[in-house]
Amino acid sequence: MGLLPTYYLGVLTLSGLNFNISIYQMSYEIVTYANKSHGLFEELTNNEFNVPVKVLGWGTEWKGFSDKTKGVMNYLKTKNATDIIIFLDGFDTKINKDPSNVVELFKQFNCKILLSSDPNISGKFITSLIFGTCKGSGTANAGMYMGYAKELLEFLEAEAKTKCKDDQLNFNTLCRSRDDIKVDESNVIFENFKPTQINNESNAPFVSYPGSPGLSRYSRAITEYAQFVYIYILCLLIVSMAFLPQHKNLLVTTTVAATAFYALFADKSCTV
Repeated sequence: MGLLPTYYLGVLTLSGLNFNISIYQMSYEIVTYANKSHGLFEELTNNEFNVPVKVLGWGTEWKGFSDKTKGVMNYLKTKNATDIIIFLDGFDTKINKDPSNVVELFKQFNCKILLSSDPNISGKFITSLIFGTCKGSGTANAGMYMGYAKELLEFLEAEAKTKCKDDQLNFNTLCRSRDDIKVDESNVIFENFKPTQINNESNAPFVSYPGSPGLSRYSRAITEYAQFVYIYILCLLIVSMAFLPQHKNLLVTTTVAATAFYALFADKSCTV
């Protein structure tokens, strides 16, 4: 599948009777990673604007966020260095507006990689506490991003080398180490919505809504994100024992259960 759409800028010079024409080509491609149809997948891939979406990872077993990183990284290796690639989450995002001018919008940011801004569903303080921020500003979200293939590949290769399996934490950590990355905090190209904003309208070409409900998705989220909140929950339970001695037995049981779950099932790649 070729890159779409394509823009041409011609420069014409006159030298005697000879014409010298140089052509600059700029194009983009939208890719996603999904192993099955779920959530907004069908609306994304069969969008009303008839924009092709390249699907990676179809039919594979999901083993963690690193699968998505590796899938996109391998695909980027097949592209030209200056190709502009737009990544959209397979289950939660959709094409909201005609993206024909997305390259022009991207160029205005004057960067090599543009990350979407996190909606801070759990609050800005908690979100930044868990995932950090990009250069001290907003927290970047790993669900939507774009950039030149060369720089994106370098970025994702660095992300793949980290021991942490959570791509959002990795994105924000790596973002602070590079000067060619920016976050779309004004929602010019990307906008991530909170659950309370699900009916909001947006002028951004690409939008993302809260994760589609499902037992497997929620259980996976608990396993993957427990590592970030376990220590705070543990401290809260211990403090509660001191102030609520009448509930000590219940609090002790809850503490033991939470610790057992964390030890046996939680992903600890980002905190150990």
